[in-house]
Amino acid sequence: MSLMDTETLAPSTRSSSGNNGHGFRFEAADVTGTHVVDVRDVQRGTPASAVARALAARMDLPQDVPWMLREDRTGNYLDEQRAIGDQIESDSHLTLAPRSHLGAR
Repeated sequence: MSLMDTETLAPSTRSSSGNNGHGFRFEAADVTGTHVVDVRDVQRGTPASAVARALAARMDLPQDVPWMLREDRTGNYLDEQRAIGDQIESDSHLTLAPRSHLGAR
């Protein structure tokens, strides 16, 4: 079962240099593939952590869980503090996954 939706995330007050504040789009799914969202007009300067929280809320996932984003093509997890537009290209496919700490600090 898949929930396909289109979502515009709220603009960020932070912006990355050289992008003129223009948004871009990507597809995101939760780790189970139950929820799939076509995200449009995300401000490139928005921190990946804020995008992950907004997506979790949109997918009605638990808000007491820390979420992170993985770029599906490379398998890399996005740096939560860095702007999303500095880490992925438009039309990327991302997976929203719970952040897990396996004993390492």
